[in-house]
Amino acid sequence: MKQWFDFLATQTIQPLQQNNTLCALTRTGLLYVGGEDATEFLQNQLSNDIRLIDENTAQISSCSSSKGRLYGIFRVIKIEGGYLLLMPKDILPTVQQRLQKFILRAKVVMADITDSFALFSITTDNEGLVTGEMFPADVLQVYQSDSLISLRLHSAEGRKRFLLLTNDAAEAIRIWTDLNQQLVINDVENWRLQEIEAGIPSIDPATMEAFVLQMCNLDLLDGVSFKKGCYPGQEVVARMHYLGKLKRRMYLAQLESERCPGAGDELTSRGTEKADGSGKVIDAVQTEAGNCMM
Repeated sequence: MKQWFDFLATQTIQPLQQNNTLCALTRTGLLYVGGEDATEFLQNQLSNDIRLIDENTAQISSCSSSKGRLYGIFRVIKIEGGYLLLMPKDILPTVQQRLQKFILRAKVVMADITDSFALFSITTDNEGLVTGEMFPADVLQVYQSDSLISLRLHSAEGRKRFLLLTNDAAEAIRIWTDLNQQLVINDVENWRLQEIEAGIPSIDPATMEAFVLQMCNLDLLDGVSFKKGCYPGQEVVARMHYLGKLKRRMYLAQLESERCPGAGDELTSRGTEKADGSGKVIDAVQTEAGNCMM
């Protein structure tokens, strides 16, 4: 997609704003999982029931260690011949390596295809801008053509959000240019902020294996099935669900500070200088108002 990346280099990024934005997802990775046994393989490895989705419906899912600790959260889209797992680019190699170990004799093909696609997001309250079949009406609904995929995302503070990906650079540039007539270009900080406001967690290298999936509210986001068969960490997840032993959950917070904490940073109680188990930051971004959303 050299043409796409060359085009992005010519675009002017505007200061961060929280509405009516266009954002190239240059830090989002795409892991392809295909082959005759792909569905069964993912059913045995991921937290959600992969059999519940089709080419018109996506889902949030995750993978965990045998101790139930998350090392990846992603959106799953079914395509002809397999599945796409969308996740932060910096955890994709680890997720791929860990999943690869379980393929054994299964007929499964796995590949990082990030560089073969243009990915970008839209956030807007302009109803007239996101009409037509290219913009699905329901959250996690998918539109697919021969070269384009459009996914309706969870809203952020009432604003509609979509993720678009295509393997046709010319098509990506055309759609981007049309949208740019009414949307402002932001960088990936905008994407992170919208995900935080929408309540969508993200695992990165600093938080890998720091949380059980309920701590990240995946049970509230339909990111786990308690009725499917076993998968790594399932016993820990089920025990928390049925015995009610969950003591921590993810919350949205706003901090009046010119400096944001980083992913994985420990929170402390007022007046305490050392980490005391009060909490851990999943992600944090400075807003256009100068506050820190996390």
